[in-house]
Amino acid sequence: MRVVIVCTYYPWPPSVGGVETIVRNTAVELAKRGHEVHIVTTPLDVTTGKPVARSGVEERDGVVVHKLKPSWVKIGYARIIHGLREEIAKIKPDVVHAHNLHPHLFQLAEWKKELRYKLVAELHHPAIELDFLIQKLVFPYAVFALRLVNKRIDSFIAHTEIEKKWLVNKGISECKVHVARLPGIRPELFSTPIKSSRQKDVIYIGRIVPRKGLHVLIRAVSKVKEYTPNVRVTIAGPTDPKYFKKLVSLARRLRLEKAIVFKNYIPEDEKYKLLKEHKVFVLPSLKDYTPNIVLEAQALGTPIISTKVGAISEIVLDGETGILVEPGNVEHLAKAVKILVSNEKFRKRMFVKAREFAKNFTLGKVINHIEKIYNQLVSA
Repeated sequence: MRVVIVCTYYPWPPSVGGVETIVRNTAVELAKRGHEVHIVTTPLDVTTGKPVARSGVEERDGVVVHKLKPSWVKIGYARIIHGLREEIAKIKPDVVHAHNLHPHLFQLAEWKKELRYKLVAELHHPAIELDFLIQKLVFPYAVFALRLVNKRIDSFIAHTEIEKKWLVNKGISECKVHVARLPGIRPELFSTPIKSSRQKDVIYIGRIVPRKGLHVLIRAVSKVKEYTPNVRVTIAGPTDPKYFKKLVSLARRLRLEKAIVFKNYIPEDEKYKLLKEHKVFVLPSLKDYTPNIVLEAQALGTPIISTKVGAISEIVLDGETGILVEPGNVEHLAKAVKILVSNEKFRKRMFVKAREFAKNFTLGKVINHIEKIYNQLVSA
């Protein structure tokens, strides 16, 4: 089967985000199974919006990546991709799989009859992650437009039950919405033994942007130091420069220069190494959905402290594989960090349960479901 996956950003070269990781893992696994897989994207980084590569076509891990020129106009993270129709027409796919409620979804719905492909939409619950004022203003119109074109979309993939309910409430036929428990975990994370006893304290890995709530974490660390003076926190990931400066200034003001280490983008292998070295992974998000890193950490036996936002309660068992706290609550976050950093017995129980629970989200199970959706559409 020939499959085209369309997304505005992609991790080759590195563009780090949950959507990008889901797209990459899905594409590589489909290619391993013998499908001809193409990614149509841009050469931009999702965090900075700046080019990180040249336009063109390259092949990585059996996946053909087409980097097309993006429009300079954007709404939040959404951009028009120039030359998209011509590229799709050249590839002649059986299935086009579109990610996000971005302009390309509506274009692909318009072209599908003429170009003769089946269209799958994976929206990543767009109502949850409206980061910019312009997104909030335009979003109701985008949802209205989705209602108008949804008959041209053959299938919707939701990651969670809450996203499925949201889609159905917006007028999408329930029979067209399939729940695939993304993000899927790569099986190699379970293949090597991992020690439960660890020396390093707390780590955050992800985009360093305001909605991830890292300013709340820094304030919480200041509280933790009152009880655990030697606590150390690593914050790693691609940065929003303005927000990063604010975080560094806040850490300096709270005299946490030695307690907090900032790292920039880290490659995949180092990410897993860091997760295995630390006692706790903290995600203090003010807004989020189903971040990949939360499942990856649990697969590596690292207990989670996260906020109760999005569908995180569907991928973390509160009190069993992690602790869930209210977003923006410094006191609650500090208390959770103090408990998990200092209580090794509690952490070890979570270590075992986290690895076992994460097996429910393996990539193979998810791709089996997606393949079944594709096959049903193509054979209909």
